[in-house]
Amino acid sequence: MTVEELARAMEKDTVSLPSGEKITFLDTPGHAAFSAMRARGAQVTDIIILVVAADDGVMKQTVESIQHAKDAQVPIVLAINKCDKAEADPEKVKKELLAYDVVCEDYGGDVQAVHVSALTGDNLMALAEATITLAEILELKADPTGPVEGTVIESFTDKGRGPVTTAIIQRGTLRKGSILVAGKSWAKVRLMFDENGKPVNEAYPSMPVGIIGWRDLPSAGDEILEVESEARAHEVIDWRKYEQEQKKIKEALETVEEKRKEHQEAHRKDREKYGNLHWKERSFIKYQERKKQKLLRPKEKVERDSNMLPIIIKGDVDGSVETILNIVDTYDASHECELELVHFGVGDISENDVNLAEAFHGVIYGFNVNTSKVIQETATKKGVKIKLHKIIYRLVEDLQEELSSRLPCIVEEHTVGEASILATFSITEGKKKIPVAGCRVQKGQLEKQKKFKLIRNGGIIWKGSLTSLKHHKDDVSVIKTGMDCGLSLDEEMIEFKVGDTIVCYEENEVPAKTSWDPGF
Repeated sequence: MTVEELARAMEKDTVSLPSGEKITFLDTPGHAAFSAMRARGAQVTDIIILVVAADDGVMKQTVESIQHAKDAQVPIVLAINKCDKAEADPEKVKKELLAYDVVCEDYGGDVQAVHVSALTGDNLMALAEATITLAEILELKADPTGPVEGTVIESFTDKGRGPVTTAIIQRGTLRKGSILVAGKSWAKVRLMFDENGKPVNEAYPSMPVGIIGWRDLPSAGDEILEVESEARAHEVIDWRKYEQEQKKIKEALETVEEKRKEHQEAHRKDREKYGNLHWKERSFIKYQERKKQKLLRPKEKVERDSNMLPIIIKGDVDGSVETILNIVDTYDASHECELELVHFGVGDISENDVNLAEAFHGVIYGFNVNTSKVIQETATKKGVKIKLHKIIYRLVEDLQEELSSRLPCIVEEHTVGEASILATFSITEGKKKIPVAGCRVQKGQLEKQKKFKLIRNGGIIWKGSLTSLKHHKDDVSVIKTGMDCGLSLDEEMIEFKVGDTIVCYEENEVPAKTSWDPGF
């Protein structure tokens, strides 16, 4: 096999070496959002190939992957990539990894380090050989006989074939007609295909395989077990559902017990607060207190109800949906728009999704999925937004923008001019004495139609409008820098003092931005 052929093969799942041996690669995304997917991959694999860029060094995701390997107790082979670049520094990478207990053979440890280039294909064969060598040293073997055991890597729904899973077989040999159980779903294997989409009749340990025949869609990470019959599969599923129900009942009872303790504590505090008052009197007092609190906060409730973004999430595979839900879970709506997850699922956007979005006035987000022209037209008629993305951070950016659009605008003040009060006096209009300030404009200009505020000792003591603005005896609308003027306010009770500052300003509404940062 040439270096170019090996490089092309490594983009797939299985690599065949000249010796006849095969390596199955389970590639997990390096993006920070796919942490759960990397953790799940570490639990399935026998050897982790840790890829670190020679020009970037150890990154946050590198440290996280090392921790996954330690948690799963899986050995590491280090692949230092981009060694073809001029700024590459493989030795720096090895030294940085020492801080995380990854000690390469050059430094007296047991971790093999291979300098590679994904661009040129340099040393990819050496990386494959290092992996095979480590597998032989560790005597990594699997039993091809007995009942099948495996793990669901991904699951999705295909329009023509129904629920489909991609899986790794870890024990036994999977054949057509086998009865499998995964999570709370079961399958009678109708069809299997390899990483190239070609039908296969058998799947051996370490072989990646697509499985068709599931009655329901299992979740990524579910353990696959072979059972002897459909009846046995139903028993297993029923038992697992029963256990789940019992767990829910237990959690509900615990919640009831917590509420009971809270009520007991509230009753004890009531006795301390209200003494020997009759229960009717206590109830009336509490009602008055609740009524008072409700009257104090009607505006807050309206704002919270209006600042809400209901969303529907659809993804191509179970792992993608899981990743997006994990990102949504990082959102905290304590001080801004509320994010409400209405529905999520695997597969293309359906009419039911559009109907749900219409009912909740929500937005549909699709990741690596499609929507038919008919569904799109229906959504347009119903005023439902459908947003499709193929890059995870683009979806998150779109979600941030949508959240920001639901927030009330921020009012920003822009100073037009400032004037210092040099003298104070009053004029008589009818029976009224009106305070007047003699000012000199220090910055900008004063415009009568704008808003004004009076500042004294650094604090704002008045905001409002002017009733008059004069230059000498003439009424004017604008006074510029360096000019003197006399002015009066729309609040006659405010007294001017020499040294006060009059600020002319205007208010501009600026779109608000959500403070939510998912952390990648």
